Amino acid sequence: MFDDIKKTFEVIWNDEELHRLLHYLPKNRALNIPDPLDPSLPNILDMNPLELYELQDELIKKTPKSDDLADKKICRLYIYLGNRMPAAHFRSFHTVTQEIHFDIICHEDYENGDFRSNRIADRINDLFALNRISGLGKTDYSRGNLVRVPAQYVGYGHVFEFGGTKS
Repeated sequence: MFDDIKKTFEVIWNDEELHRLLHYLPKNRALNIPDPLDPSLPNILDMNPLELYELQDELIKKTPKSDDLADKKICRLYIYLGNRMPAAHFRSFHTVTQEIHFDIICHEDYENGDFRSNRIADRINDLFALNRISGLGKTDYSRGNLVRVPAQYVGYGHVFEFGGTKS
């Protein structure tokens, strides 16, 4: 399980597009703010390593902690393992299906600006759906559902499944 979640985080930590969607404000012509994916904006992964670590620590979490968001206007991604079950097609103790959860929460300023939670969800789907990240087989989208969030935030959780072996 450790290797599975570690590989998942490596994909997330190394994706420039996802970082831009989590960090940069929505496009606003009146304020001359470009789209977060505009190439004129600095690449986030090129930041000073300490600044990058601090940004990632703020925007990407391993536990669903939101009590610090009352006075912040950000987007945040929570990534954590879910249920681990014997694979239905094998019925073996050694072959399992592992869930991984991606909970996306966005302040209303981002959501009202460009449906940011949907853009982030699309990027996660591009990175994980039907791709081999870890374990056996490809990662499949399982389901999505609303998640509880602080006032002025929207949240949606996405669950993917992948195969692996117990040891």
